[in-house]
Amino acid sequence: MTADSGSMTADRRIRVLLVDSSDRGGIARYSAALRDGLVAAGAEVVLAAPPPAGDAEVLLHPRHWGPEMAGRGRLRVYARRVTEVAPATGALLGALRRTRPDVVHFQSEIVPGIDHVLVRLARRSCAVVITLHDPFPLEGGARAAADQARRWRAADALIVHAQDQRFFVEASAPGVAVHVVPVDLPLGGSLRHERADARRRLGLSPEAPAALLLGQLRPYKGLRLLCEAWPLVMESVPDAQLLVVGEAYPSDDLSRLRSTGGVTVVEGFVAEGDLALWTAAADVVVLPYGVGGHSGVLHRALVAGTPVMASPSLAEEVWRTGAGLVVPLQAAAWADALVSALGSSPIPAPKASPGVESVSRTLAVYDEVLAGRARRGRRRPDGGGGGS
Repeated sequence: MTADSGSMTADRRIRVLLVDSSDRGGIARYSAALRDGLVAAGAEVVLAAPPPAGDAEVLLHPRHWGPEMAGRGRLRVYARRVTEVAPATGALLGALRRTRPDVVHFQSEIVPGIDHVLVRLARRSCAVVITLHDPFPLEGGARAAADQARRWRAADALIVHAQDQRFFVEASAPGVAVHVVPVDLPLGGSLRHERADARRRLGLSPEAPAALLLGQLRPYKGLRLLCEAWPLVMESVPDAQLLVVGEAYPSDDLSRLRSTGGVTVVEGFVAEGDLALWTAAADVVVLPYGVGGHSGVLHRALVAGTPVMASPSLAEEVWRTGAGLVVPLQAAAWADALVSALGSSPIPAPKASPGVESVSRTLAVYDEVLAGRARRGRRRPDGGGGGS
């Protein structure tokens, strides 16, 4: 049985080392939720991540990322990455040596540009699985795609979240098994607020219809499209407000939004509790992503009961979860959809329906990879073939 055709229950405790260099944000949330789900299913799991997320194994030198790095020139970024190579490599090898896992499961890059070397080092002693949360390059173009593909080809197996991603990855990493594992982990948490209470606590108008763009404010999130569409919305719904909330990456489009009528930009990292407040306060969450097949914010909206309006790149996740509407990436189409959603035809509220496929299919990937290594004679140095 493959991971794509169903789930498989292991009759042994698989030892897994989850590795995630992010110390905040959606992938960190995913890693923690996956760890909890795997443990509940009977696996033995350690999460190696920067504090406070990490378990006994802590990556003491998290990879620098975010707006600070985005604002640096290429040479300064390269200089920073060079300083990260030795400590990141040492932390990973130390975690592998102490935990002796059957599977190491990477959720993020450790040091961009040399990750393929780290993956090969890890693969000498255990199976390596990589989850590609955003396999299509969000930024960086062809060079970023080439670096990613080199990393993918070094793994035993790869996990993506949608079928269209699978086809792209298979073409980039021929010969490496690629599995589709949809996201149904509880990424939105359990905290839920009433809309009126959320707006009161955030200091928002209790009556004005509101759309929300939440998370890292990067160009691929559709900032330019909103710059073009929102003035059209204001012509029909003059009291509407567009809330743009999150860590700001410098861009001309974000500057344009700041000066657009009816737009409120709130910059800065959004704490866990405030994520639930913002998603509850909105009438609709907007995700006009140019690229990207998965959104953690979508899952936040599901828990809040707030409908989503998303781009075609997120269609598979929107339809599978019943989160809301998919709108073509055209300013006029988005303006019309927003006018309807914020006016006389609101989108029905979604209902969160947690599942178990993420965990069961991930375990099936582990079993398949370990079985393949055993067939090829690549057993653990202590004689084990996977699990204890």
